[in-house]
Amino acid sequence: MGVRPRSARGDGGTAIVRDAAISVLARVDRDEAFADIVLDRALRDPVFSDPRDRGLLTELVMGTLRRRGTIDFALLPFLSRPLERTDAYVRNALRVGAYQLFYTRIPDRAALNETVAAVKAARGGGAGGFVNAVLRAIVRAGKVPVLPPEGDARRLPAEGSAPRDLIDAFTTSLGEAETRAYLAACLEKPPFTVRANPFRVVTDALAMRFADEGRGPAPCRFAPDGFILGKPSPVFSDAAFLEGAYLVMDEGAQLIAPLLLPGPGERILDACAAPGGKTTHLSALAAGKAEIIAADISALRLRMLREVVTRTGAPGIRTALHDLSRAPLTPSSGLFDKALVDAPCTGMGVIRRNPDAKWRFRPDGPRRMARVQAAILRNAWEAVKPGGLLAYCTCSPLKEENEEVVAGFLADHPGAVVASLPSEWPGPSDARTADGFLRLYPHRHGTDAFFAALLRKG
Repeated sequence: MGVRPRSARGDGGTAIVRDAAISVLARVDRDEAFADIVLDRALRDPVFSDPRDRGLLTELVMGTLRRRGTIDFALLPFLSRPLERTDAYVRNALRVGAYQLFYTRIPDRAALNETVAAVKAARGGGAGGFVNAVLRAIVRAGKVPVLPPEGDARRLPAEGSAPRDLIDAFTTSLGEAETRAYLAACLEKPPFTVRANPFRVVTDALAMRFADEGRGPAPCRFAPDGFILGKPSPVFSDAAFLEGAYLVMDEGAQLIAPLLLPGPGERILDACAAPGGKTTHLSALAAGKAEIIAADISALRLRMLREVVTRTGAPGIRTALHDLSRAPLTPSSGLFDKALVDAPCTGMGVIRRNPDAKWRFRPDGPRRMARVQAAILRNAWEAVKPGGLLAYCTCSPLKEENEEVVAGFLADHPGAVVASLPSEWPGPSDARTADGFLRLYPHRHGTDAFFAALLRKG
């Protein structure tokens, strides 16, 4: 990073925050790095001890990624050469500067001066002068992002801030109206949602603790142990999190494990278990009295899962390093009452929370993932005993990863039937589809987008 002042905050933050945001975005843009990982590393720097700086850094990175398509189109009239032909740092400095001017209340002086200062320190006076000229031109033009006219093929990619290939995929699965509503919802900042962990705390007691700490807890609409925190704290320094009192978990994710109605004495396979949010939820719903095998392909992610299990105190969980896309877990044939396949997917259901994912989307991505998903589903099915249940889910709204995977599986497994979602399921009634599946959406339910199918073995 180019700028390292020790202190001195301006009206909208300091140049060090802009430098860090631009650097994170340049990594994501140039190397296709994962924004949450790179941002988390940046936030752990002691220079960002001030909560205001941490908040601003997060806002600049995630906000710019959500609005990148709109910003890139709005920058066109102010550039003499294509944006992609500029240096990655300078390109993302323009985006960060424009994001502040278009979408925040940061004073123009701070947005301009501190962004330009970061660029000058990192890339020199010439680059700083270029960024300064473009941002000042935006101010003179009124700080309103200009969009293509209605009917122009560029309109929805700019307005919905998503690449054309992704919009085409969404439209095929959802239709144009639903795609517009979905993209609009994904431009909003997602809520900070947590699940109370009953092995460490009573839900009501956690709510009181959050309230006493001034974090503005509000109960989730559907998930009985979920809260939305109006003023969250960084989890790596939060005592309640470190004590295992709660897990950070979207409300939609909290509605998946209840589909299986886990009970005491049951054997349950979690086929793609890491990092462990749903695994520990299965344990909690079974009052800690189920036997759960948590399998995953990654040793690193399994280590993360074990850390979550230790922190939350969830009993009955054993881990298995195994790739279920290649073969069934051995020995497992017919040994499990229930199985959860939280399948790896394109992740297009969580683009409001991980907006960098939409800029990595490739047209062949859903097809490639569907092959992996079908293999995992097929091999996990081997573990389920006759009469048992399997829940298949993804955090994708694309039919190619969802209904089409399930349809192919049912065609090859005549003993499998779609089971009714349990009446006790706490989620919204309109999430139940006509064909017996589950679909959650941010624009309808305020959750990330999830698909789930409950299958019973004959």
